[in-house]
Amino acid sequence: MNRIFTISAIVALAFCAFSCKTGEEALQIVDYQQEYTVGNVSFEMVEAPAGNFTMGISSDNRRKVTHGIAQPVALDGFAFSKEPVSQALWTEVMGKNPSQVQDPSAPVDMVSWEDARVFLKKLGKRTGKAFYLPTEAQWEYAQKLSADKGFTAVAEWCLDSYDEVPEDQTKDDYFFPMSLMVNPRGPKEWGQKVVRTPLERMSVDSHTRRTHVGFRLVQLTGDALTDAILLPLEGKVPVRETVDALDGVPETFTVGDVSFKMVKVHGGEFTMGFNQSDSPYLKFTVPDNEKAAHQVTLSDYEIGETEVTVGLWKTVMGSVPYLNDPADLRKPVGNVSWYDCQVFLRKLNAMTGRTFRLPTEAEWEYAARGGKFSRHYGFSGSNDMRSVMWFLDNADSKPHDVKTLWPNELGLYDMSGNVWEWCYDRASDYTTEPQTDPYGAEEGGTRVLRGGSCASRWDACRISNRSYMPAKNIKGTFGFRLAL
Repeated sequence: MNRIFTISAIVALAFCAFSCKTGEEALQIVDYQQEYTVGNVSFEMVEAPAGNFTMGISSDNRRKVTHGIAQPVALDGFAFSKEPVSQALWTEVMGKNPSQVQDPSAPVDMVSWEDARVFLKKLGKRTGKAFYLPTEAQWEYAQKLSADKGFTAVAEWCLDSYDEVPEDQTKDDYFFPMSLMVNPRGPKEWGQKVVRTPLERMSVDSHTRRTHVGFRLVQLTGDALTDAILLPLEGKVPVRETVDALDGVPETFTVGDVSFKMVKVHGGEFTMGFNQSDSPYLKFTVPDNEKAAHQVTLSDYEIGETEVTVGLWKTVMGSVPYLNDPADLRKPVGNVSWYDCQVFLRKLNAMTGRTFRLPTEAEWEYAARGGKFSRHYGFSGSNDMRSVMWFLDNADSKPHDVKTLWPNELGLYDMSGNVWEWCYDRASDYTTEPQTDPYGAEEGGTRVLRGGSCASRWDACRISNRSYMPAKNIKGTFGFRLAL
């Protein structure tokens, strides 16, 4: 799964992929429907929209896939069969049922990868439509969209040849940055193919027939990845709205039964990075990445009054990540990667018609300082750390409800402590030159986290403290705040 290539925009009705017969490149046809009946057997196709996800990790962000590696993936849209190919459908198309335990309604098994390709060709002739085996990335994306339903009856063949993940990356890849993979697929020619379950990827010879190994169908929908999806994921400049903060009145949004506020921040000039004027007056060693302090000028923008809560995440996404209690609606959501944030933002923007995004690191720090009302505290809102932040000494390493401590000068809560907050920026060293609306490095898979957390020492919660992590990483104390 380490080969990376991008499929460009679909031209007319087709683009290139493996043919069913020879494995050579051939046209794949964009021509599908939601329901099919072949003889007296019916089956249903489900649309998977173009989008992104983290491959190689369970849908609840809890466990790694065996012999896999967590990696960010973006895919064109496709349709997949709601259920694995049944014994009834196989028999209708192929004439006999090879399954060890005969049950027309159960998934067919005892079929090889090669057998499945013959079936796909014959099914295409019966229906006049083109069907394919899913790539491993498509299979896992469909499994996540289905919340695992229907993906546990049998292990399933994928189109891809098996690509071994280097062992040194499977042991502990937490600090291993990876770039976004767009429509990935394994090596073209290799006898060992991928067989998948939700938590395991296996290498099986293409001619092997096994019990409890079947497959499902894929068709192309023509739903190609767009700039609206790709630019926030791999773009160099954040996509932002033009904001006028002159009236200073916060905007209130309601999604479902959850409301949240966006605070307007008047832009201006400030000194970014550690400087003695806003020291918390306690002894600590200033990290090199907080130097050198430099002048930054920002345009007007809006930022979330609080971190994104479990309640808002649940309303937008329909469920909550592992380690989040769906009943704790006022706690900040955690255990989300930078890429998970982008999925949330895309869905929130579709619901609201706005362009919510992550704040840049400079926007985050300016807001944490209190903007033009800053009193130059070392923590966001005060030098009395216990009054403004949940951290190691008072939080028992557990996130607390938002807005339970004092806000800062702009009326923003929990910018120090509670959960770390992802920023838009790729990690980069500070410059000594003045900057206007900076947005970090232009390349790299490592992103910035700010603010410290409930499990952090006090010095990690200082306003100028910076942390870097691969964008795919998750942790119970990794959350985020919205910006416009």
